Amino acid sequence: MESLAAQDVDRALAVVAAAAATSDGQPFGLELVDAVGEAISADAVAYVEWRFGAPDCLRISRSSEGEEINDVCEALDACCDSYPLRDLDWAASPQPLRISDVVSQRTFRRSSFYALIAKPSGIEHELKLWLPAPPGHARFLELARGRGPNFAERDRALLSLLRPHLAKLRARWEWRARVDCLTARELEVLQLVAQGFTNREIASRLFISPATVRTHMEHVFEKLGVRSRTAAVRAAFIAA
Repeated sequence: MESLAAQDVDRALAVVAAAAATSDGQPFGLELVDAVGEAISADAVAYVEWRFGAPDCLRISRSSEGEEINDVCEALDACCDSYPLRDLDWAASPQPLRISDVVSQRTFRRSSFYALIAKPSGIEHELKLWLPAPPGHARFLELARGRGPNFAERDRALLSLLRPHLAKLRARWEWRARVDCLTARELEVLQLVAQGFTNREIASRLFISPATVRTHMEHVFEKLGVRSRTAAVRAAFIAA
């Protein structure tokens, strides 16, 4: 992997800062997309999350002209089998990939994906970075360019540098999303459960009755959709 210049590392830090600034109820927002576009020249940048087989997806995207791009998840269904960077094949890849890393330019241009999606959209080159995701899901950054130079090794190296930091931010957002549904007291009780305390011990520490502890845990089970103390701890505190 190509080494990065000091200014590239600075750009990567700016991307991480932008990703951490999202506060609109989504894991990432346009702040991340715009920062990636500043760090790596592209005609369009998108962050996407979806579950395989689901009818919709989360897609946050921007073109180089600053316009938000319409959702294209449904359009991909018609030609996804010929898409070189198909998530079914590559969602677990720890390395960023370009279309040219997977197929030749000739093969790409003869595909139905190129005819139906890439060519009408002016896409000739694509670079994609997948983040860790549960089985059956994909989370990725997607950069596209038209005619001209392909994405360079420097671009791949910069995305590789970003991957662990973006993955950590995504996991942190998931934790926040899970515990936000709990009251402060329910979270306090669950934190003590996670430390191995019994209901009676928790009651003594919080100056409440064991019956109240049980009631709090019943509410926790309901909100997190679980049936056991172990499952509740995993659901609240262990990132997917």
